[in-house]
Amino acid sequence: MLAHGGKAQKETLHVELNAHACARISDWNAVRLWGDVYGANITRIDVAHDDFSGAVVNIARAMQWWQEGAFNSNGRPPRSELIDDLGSNRGKTLYVGRRGSGKLLRVYEKGKQLGDPASPWVRAEVELRNKGRIVPWDTVRAPGRYLAGAYPALGILSGEQSRIRTVRRAVEISYAAMVKTLRMQGGKSLNVMCAVNEGDAEAVLSQVVREGAPKRLAGLSDAVRRVLGGAES
Repeated sequence: MLAHGGKAQKETLHVELNAHACARISDWNAVRLWGDVYGANITRIDVAHDDFSGAVVNIARAMQWWQEGAFNSNGRPPRSELIDDLGSNRGKTLYVGRRGSGKLLRVYEKGKQLGDPASPWVRAEVELRNKGRIVPWDTVRAPGRYLAGAYPALGILSGEQSRIRTVRRAVEISYAAMVKTLRMQGGKSLNVMCAVNEGDAEAVLSQVVREGAPKRLAGLSDAVRRVLGGAES
């Protein structure tokens, strides 16, 4: 999103990049230099670590860290909240900190959120805002360093992130969930259409296929073709 302010915003420019946009940037150091040269301010940045096996980061471990005081700042425990899925396997989320203070940690079951109830994938994500602090442009170049330094408990996390692997896992889960939904909601209808068209799958598809992609795969069309086509290792 690109927004240009008027008189009340002192003719400033607002630039916002979501995860899909970030995945398309290959040179984050150039972004850092751009921000420094033009004197731009980062008002919010989210830095994250993905544990695809849930072996190091998981909800139970994060709760243990909280109980042990590993999230404490100046000797005081931060405000925390656990959103429990009550066994529905839609994914639990632990919040640590407050958005109003400029630092908020979310530990959540990413794979389940994307639609795979058996996925162990957990994401630890820290939201940093320029409230009472200056968010340096170096965060876009070395996000892992600032993630690990956000709370004592996160010091064990590797600063080295794998963007390709994250996109691949998201695509695989989202695609599988899409197929499951289509089968449940339209599988019988497609079966009838196949019978009417004497097994001609192309004729059936020509009647129901339309342009675009479902919301869960929006912005990932290229990645879907590469990942599911076997172009990525």
